[in-house]
Amino acid sequence: MNTEESVAAHYSRGNVEDVLLGIIKAAGGNPEHFVPADLHGADQLHLGGALATTRVATRAGINAGSHVVDLGSGTGGVARHLAHDFGATVHGIDLTPQFVDAARSLTERTGLTSLATFSQGSILALPFDAAAFDVALLVHVGMNIQNKDQVFAEAARVLRPGGIMAVYDIMLMGGDIEQYPLPWAQTPDTSFLQPPLAYSDALEQAGFEVDQEVKPLAEGIEFLEKAMASSGPVGVDTAALGNLLAALRSGVLSPVEIYAHLP
Repeated sequence: MNTEESVAAHYSRGNVEDVLLGIIKAAGGNPEHFVPADLHGADQLHLGGALATTRVATRAGINAGSHVVDLGSGTGGVARHLAHDFGATVHGIDLTPQFVDAARSLTERTGLTSLATFSQGSILALPFDAAAFDVALLVHVGMNIQNKDQVFAEAARVLRPGGIMAVYDIMLMGGDIEQYPLPWAQTPDTSFLQPPLAYSDALEQAGFEVDQEVKPLAEGIEFLEKAMASSGPVGVDTAALGNLLAALRSGVLSPVEIYAHLP
């Protein structure tokens, strides 16, 4: 099993669509027709959830005229949020077939299929024409990607001149990770944490110019503490969340946003 197959296997556990529809039903909603916010962020498992998506999208300049590619789109929560709240046209691509199937089904139930579409595939070889998008997003995905140079090279290829690359990942700030599992990996074999400088260097090698770097560590810790106090994000192992929180508190890891543009 290669690295991409191992990563896909890590996320292919349980019927994620049934779990998410159960959240709608438990809250008294209609699982056949709902708005993205009805999932209460359970389909956006990055630190900060939907509020962080809004923050990243705003800083990336996403609006109703934007064509966005979501690299590692999971069950489509970010794409639906951008389509519903910003009016953007979004195409998500993800390695895990189960996630892509769920993303399509959930998006149909929200009536957003004209704005949010999904493909199964690798972000190391994007199935899109050159200069097809205005913005590329990488949201809590790079931790599973060893070859970040290739990811950013592909993003540069599919972005138009002046296009924006927005990264929001957990990054290594110093020291060593001693405790696994983590939310994105059971073992170090599929965890490829790097410091912000490594991301910036890879972006620049791909032809981007880095504009801004933000480290919302306090917000990330607060979000995770609250999430764990209320039983944690759906489908994420409690031990993995605890290990992540310890690494954030110790300063070994931090959520980091990096924004760059193509000249």
